[in-house]
Amino acid sequence: MAECGREALVAGYVGQTGIKTKAKIDEAKDGVLFIDEAYGLSEGGENDFGKEAIEVILKNMEDKRGQLAVIVAGYPDNMEKFLQSNPGLKSRF
Repeated sequence: MAECGREALVAGYVGQTGIKTKAKIDEAKDGVLFIDEAYGLSEGGENDFGKEAIEVILKNMEDKRGQLAVIVAGYPDNMEKFLQSNPGLKSRF
């Protein structure tokens, strides 16, 4: 199991978020990726790198089906907004 928050997935420079997020997913392979306060990935605005992290997570949830479980946690209202931040998120949980 790998546990993380936004800071473990999102970088401050273009191109680095995908690398950080993929590394955390690889750490959780054949297990569980637990993202605490996951809504933080979707609250940064239009040019925030959190959206890139969400896209990488979604792709890997699909590509590693049966090898990776993703659990997200956070306050109910914030999590509802998180699930609505990407059209593919809600159907994955």
